[in-house]
Amino acid sequence: MGQLREDVTTVTKLMAALRRGEISRREFITLAAVLSGTAIVAACTPTSQGTASPSTPAGTGGPTPTPGGGGGRKTVPLYTTESDPATLAFYASVIATFQGEYPDVDVPITLYQDENQLQYLTTALQTGTDIGVFGPPPSFIADWARQGFLLPLTDLVAKIGESDFLDGTRVVVDGEDYAIPFQANASAVYYRKDLLEAEGIAVPTTYDEYLGAVTGLHGREGIVGIASSVGPSPQLPLQFFTPYIHQAGWDYYNKDGELRFDQAEVLDAVKRYAAIMQNTTENFYNAGFGDILTAYIGGQAAFATFPGRLGVNLERQAPAIAEVTGVIGIPAGPFMTGQLHFGGTQHYSVSSGTAHPAEAQAFLEALTTGDNALAFALTVPGHLLPPLESVRSALRAAEDPFIAKHGDWMNTFLDLVPGAMSPTLSMGSVDNGSFTRKLSNVCPWGAEVWTNPPVDGTMLQEILINKKDPEAAWMDANAAMRDIAANWKAANPGWTPTS
Repeated sequence: MGQLREDVTTVTKLMAALRRGEISRREFITLAAVLSGTAIVAACTPTSQGTASPSTPAGTGGPTPTPGGGGGRKTVPLYTTESDPATLAFYASVIATFQGEYPDVDVPITLYQDENQLQYLTTALQTGTDIGVFGPPPSFIADWARQGFLLPLTDLVAKIGESDFLDGTRVVVDGEDYAIPFQANASAVYYRKDLLEAEGIAVPTTYDEYLGAVTGLHGREGIVGIASSVGPSPQLPLQFFTPYIHQAGWDYYNKDGELRFDQAEVLDAVKRYAAIMQNTTENFYNAGFGDILTAYIGGQAAFATFPGRLGVNLERQAPAIAEVTGVIGIPAGPFMTGQLHFGGTQHYSVSSGTAHPAEAQAFLEALTTGDNALAFALTVPGHLLPPLESVRSALRAAEDPFIAKHGDWMNTFLDLVPGAMSPTLSMGSVDNGSFTRKLSNVCPWGAEVWTNPPVDGTMLQEILINKKDPEAAWMDANAAMRDIAANWKAANPGWTPTS
């Protein structure tokens, strides 16, 4: 407890120095990030007198009102699942500079867990808890907007500039924006240049070459051909299997919510991904994201599918392997080979019941635009990629040690983002061998398809673990996805796509 108090005091002093201009934002983030995440949260959480007080991150129960706002002060809560100290240090730096312009506003941070995000936020919205600025699950944004839980942000989008947002990153429901994106990333494939060169294998540019390379290196020197997963978490098949569907020329559903997973080319995609995944150990059929990181960084895999965070950890933990690593788009199929991928877009929304909506929107603008957005991207270069064109350009030109060494990795991810999408947010972007642009089109029944376990993940595990016939497993998945959509539409007859 004594060390925590010391860390809280240090962060509070650093925030004061940042407000006075005595240290730069980068110096603040670097210094604060070495302290505990709890200390950073505590330093940003005011008491009723507006001074720092340690707070406990939210657990599995419902939310409780955040203290603060006494003495005529205003409180704009920030609720987040981001517990990484570097990200929390970034939040603290934004809060410190924001308070220079809004000295009467406190921005307390409350942490909650990914595992109970939906339950936690649903309880908060239904009980009228002021959760201020928060990160919503993508597939619930449209429903919550139509239920009146979210503040329209159309004017804020117009102020930032509609043309600055990448296609498919806004969430427009019945003509109004209800979310501001703060990152739009892509998942690609890392590969070992040295291992390919030693076996005389070229860097793959087609699926057949990719399968040949993964197969050719599998088992050599005790390594697996690829570190990837079809585990029970809904995010795993979404991230790693989606490119195969899109590069087959299709999506799970079209933009009107009609099933497209039942197309013959999608069955071919299922078989392609299963063939790739036969070049790993069965442990990866139930692996998590951390297992993929550990395998590649530990030199146990020739290829690994992952977003940019792998590269940052790789350079930090295994610089020798980083020196012989490259990043390419996944050559997953015949349509726009290596160009269409999974991309996660994350947003902030504002609770319609927040006590100070004008200040909440001002803080949200400060958090997601300009120098602050660039600073956020630089906390994990190549992974936390900005959804604003202006910030993307600034990131490419940024002076940063990681970018100076591995700018090719980051630029690969940046180049992939316009064609990297999630079926939960961009439903029907790829249809019948056509892709024009990434749509902003929420799949409202997505939480039922990509539940735990997800329909597509169950299908892949049936094929890989239980050796079920791929076509039979695929037909079962089709039936489940068709029923989920039909039942949801029957219960919501007035639904129209958000695209």
